[in-house]
Amino acid sequence: MINPNILKAMAIVSNVLLVIGIIFLIMLKLVLAITFFAVSLAISLVIFNVLFRDKTGMKIAINVSFFIVVVAIVVAYFVLSK
Repeated sequence: MINPNILKAMAIVSNVLLVIGIIFLIMLKLVLAITFFAVSLAISLVIFNVLFRDKTGMKIAINVSFFIVVVAIVVAYFVLSK
């Protein structure tokens, strides 16, 4: 089992990166905003996979939703960067 303090620290870092991404989005720095969103999303994915490591159905749902969001981020990047 992973240390709960490490999970809390990862959650805090993920939320801070999300806020930084929102700030960059407001400043219209799209590449930086998308980068921070993607890193925050990846950290959240790790946290959820650790929390639900014994529940295969939940892990599949989390990973599929992660893939859908990553595809949406890539599409948004190409649409907004034109």
